Amino acid sequence: MEKRFLKEKQSSSEERRRSNSEINDLPDSFLCHILFFLSTKYSVRSSLLSKRWRSLWLQVPAFDLDSLQFNDDVFSFTDFVHRFLKSDENLTLNRFKLICSPDDIDDDDNNDSVLELWIDALVRRRVHHLDFQVNSDDDKIVCMPLSLYSCNTLANLSLYHVALSDMELEFVASLPCLKVMCLDTVRYEYDDSLIHDESNYLETLLTSCPVLEKLTIIRDIFDYLKIICVRSKSLKSLTLWVDSCQVGLLEDHVVEIDASKLEHMSLRDHLSRSIVIHSIAPYASVNIDVHFDGNDGYTSLDQDDDDSNSKRTMIRNFLTKISTVSRMEISYNTLEVIHDYSKLEQLPHFSNLSWLYASFLDSFWELLPTFLCCCPNRHTLFLEFVFDIEESPMKLSSVPPCFVSSLKYVKLATQGTTKTSSQMKLARYFLSHCAVLKKLSLSKSFGDGIIKKIKKIQRKSRECIIVTGCLVKPHNLYHRQDE
Repeated sequence: MEKRFLKEKQSSSEERRRSNSEINDLPDSFLCHILFFLSTKYSVRSSLLSKRWRSLWLQVPAFDLDSLQFNDDVFSFTDFVHRFLKSDENLTLNRFKLICSPDDIDDDDNNDSVLELWIDALVRRRVHHLDFQVNSDDDKIVCMPLSLYSCNTLANLSLYHVALSDMELEFVASLPCLKVMCLDTVRYEYDDSLIHDESNYLETLLTSCPVLEKLTIIRDIFDYLKIICVRSKSLKSLTLWVDSCQVGLLEDHVVEIDASKLEHMSLRDHLSRSIVIHSIAPYASVNIDVHFDGNDGYTSLDQDDDDSNSKRTMIRNFLTKISTVSRMEISYNTLEVIHDYSKLEQLPHFSNLSWLYASFLDSFWELLPTFLCCCPNRHTLFLEFVFDIEESPMKLSSVPPCFVSSLKYVKLATQGTTKTSSQMKLARYFLSHCAVLKKLSLSKSFGDGIIKKIKKIQRKSRECIIVTGCLVKPHNLYHRQDE
């Protein structure tokens, strides 16, 4: 037994030596490619393996570090970053990701000078992907230097909790390769003494990105741009979020979107008084959660005054511009606006719409048939109903055209205190009228007793099956789901 153990131990040792020998026979470029997929924290640890590995991490075309995880007795955090950026300026950097606090780059004289040195070095090293995040609980913020706007190799830019420097009239921004940009809680610093209009600041930045395809904007509470104007001939995906808790934003700011190639759009804006869509691509996918009211109260649509007329016109134009979409997710906030509007004017037809996720409140049941009648070619419908105390009977009398011709998949989920009669009537509405329905999916919130009763309802379509389970709201509307 002892001889066998010694033999196995010797064999294991030989395998390790052979494995180490095989790794050491690999060229530096291959080893750096392996380290490329590790964070810098673990890449640096490889320097302990041998003399050959001591400086190998400096040749890796990627840097990924969080200052909270930094622990080095020899170098300070800033010195460590300096060392990496100056190690080989002829080496192109594929990826540079840095998470830090304002104090990490504060040199007591000018807290932007350290960052300016880093950005200048990144531009010289032809960085492709830049992800810079500043974590701070207070209002302290760092400003990105102007050299960032002239990086002609940058393809992906992600910024969090920073300010963008003001572009003076004589400065020409140029980001010819930038395809993806995320501006999360970013401020736009401008000089009041300059002649140019600060409202065009973001538009000027976007103009410098001729091949931009994906843009994410999450507005900062201290962002005072009057107009968010997204105008692009290349943009394919846009996410614009403004949370209602951001009370620091201007009450009358405007959102304008003019992107004829825009295929995916997500708007969550509870504060903008005016949201104007000039153009998007036909058959686009959209996620809509808007109020059209600003943060100073509700403007009634049925009044004969300038505010009401202006709001009706804006809603009409907005709905007309998105009427060509093929997939839509829409919130109950927006549906409530559409409900009020539908009482005064006819809704446009959504002829291309085939997939719809909608969240309904029990206070506007009558909108459901009205809205569904505007979507004659829909094949998949996911409805989430929020019930409270039902004050009036559910009115679901009319039958939309899609029930007869196209609707094949219906998913129903309920929340809150629900009357049994409402659940039964909702299920019967689809089972009794949908001629080509293949599957009705019910959430577990219906309850076993109600589900058993629903399964006994006579069905218009003989092919229809009823299934139950956890119906999960789609996380990404733009990726097609299994029906």
